[in-house]
Amino acid sequence: MEPTSTSNRSETELADLSTRDPQSNTVPLQSPYAQKLNAYTWFCSTFVVVGSLLYGIDSGIVSTTISHEQFKDYFAPFTSSIKGAVVSTFSGGAFFGVFFSAWAADKWGRKRTIMFAACWAVVAGIIQAASVKVGMLIAGRIIGGFAVGIMNMVIPVYNSEIAPTSKRGLITGLHGQFVGFGFAAANWIGFGCSYSNTSFQWRFPLAFQCVPALILLCGLPFLPYSPRWLLEKDRAEEAYAILRRLHGENNLANPAYQRYFDDEFEQMKEQIRYEHVLKSGTMKNLLSKPSNRKRLLLSIAIQVFAQLSGINVVNYYQTDIYEGVGITGHTVTLLASLYGMVGPAFNMLCISYVDRFGRRSALYITGVAMAADLAIVMALTANYSGTDNKVGQGFAIAFIFLFTAIYSLGYNSIHYIYVPEIMNQEVRAKGTAVAVCCNVIVNIIFNQISPIGFANIGFKYYGVFIALNCVGAIIVYFYFPETKGKSLEEINEIFGEEVVTSQFGLEEMGKVDHRDGAQAQHRE
Repeated sequence: MEPTSTSNRSETELADLSTRDPQSNTVPLQSPYAQKLNAYTWFCSTFVVVGSLLYGIDSGIVSTTISHEQFKDYFAPFTSSIKGAVVSTFSGGAFFGVFFSAWAADKWGRKRTIMFAACWAVVAGIIQAASVKVGMLIAGRIIGGFAVGIMNMVIPVYNSEIAPTSKRGLITGLHGQFVGFGFAAANWIGFGCSYSNTSFQWRFPLAFQCVPALILLCGLPFLPYSPRWLLEKDRAEEAYAILRRLHGENNLANPAYQRYFDDEFEQMKEQIRYEHVLKSGTMKNLLSKPSNRKRLLLSIAIQVFAQLSGINVVNYYQTDIYEGVGITGHTVTLLASLYGMVGPAFNMLCISYVDRFGRRSALYITGVAMAADLAIVMALTANYSGTDNKVGQGFAIAFIFLFTAIYSLGYNSIHYIYVPEIMNQEVRAKGTAVAVCCNVIVNIIFNQISPIGFANIGFKYYGVFIALNCVGAIIVYFYFPETKGKSLEEINEIFGEEVVTSQFGLEEMGKVDHRDGAQAQHRE
């Protein structure tokens, strides 16, 4: 069955829709079949997050590498400022990668942009593994950051655009899940290599970054383009074919499901066309249009608070934290490896319930819990750091582990889920890029100052993140809308914009008894 066409609607008719009352409600696209998840969608979404695995490995490998004796001896003197540079320049590269991806994701498409990033990730891994000077290592870290910065922005956008509404949290949340897997893998690789007495101790972990990048390059050509991106480029037939495959031909054999599918496609096509007619996709429009500014402020807030939680400070400098409470030798890297497994385990719980429990509640609850946890870590570190009390030190480490568990139940995946889904199609790449750039900037700042902070004020440094987690929880509670259960197109209604609704939804509400394509209509 071919999609019902409404392409004969004039631009004037579409533009007239903007005069409707933006506060009135629209009929949502709903179907009893919306819970189905096709195996092909699973394959596409899980393969593309190999790039997320790369991001986790790239960002995590440094935490064990900088603690290896062979590494510190080779690059001696390896001062605190140099350590901060090695860590933070990766984030600097990521900033430029995210900034670049705002243009590339719209121009080249999501898939081609990820392929481009994978090529640079291979180059970065080779340079880092072959480093003979700190400058060469830092150059490799910058290039690696550039590559994974692109992936960190584009992969959640891609998955959000191919996911069914009822499973979008799960599918988009796979990015955060595989970032966690990559971080855990990096820690275990670092632990295993710590037993080497040669430069293999740190060269192999850095070289391993090339593996997921090469896997991506081999498989990405076989993945589909985002159907929404294709519709932006007026390639409706390709988009229709891809969306059919994502829904599954077996499901579409059911006439009712076929009807739902056609209406979903029409809603998607007309909403994108409507936004295009209004020319809402420019950077100027992102900043000047009130609804887009609200989207952008919420997106920046969640990305910044994800960093202000203190998670990456703990991730990158956890080996220093363990040494600060009296842990030495291989036990330091062993603890780092065990720590890396906690996040993915609890993140799986998050993405399994986020489509039922929602985004907003998980964010403010975990914000409060992280503040409480860090307060306990600060108290335990203050009392037992540098003492012989192994029980107290053990509890300090246990609450550090609990911190990443709490973070993974909320922010870890949800800050990747929430940003692309609240952006409309015209500004999704640009808006997500701006928000992620803010995340990276905050990450750079704290990666650079944290070694100095720990060195000068010790356990009191945790107080900064305790306060910031409390502020984040309050802002989420009062200002963040819930988005679960709404299609990417219907989320526009939350921000007071017109939603082009499906004929399926109108028939379900008893409003019409015929089909003539998607249209914009309100409840009485």
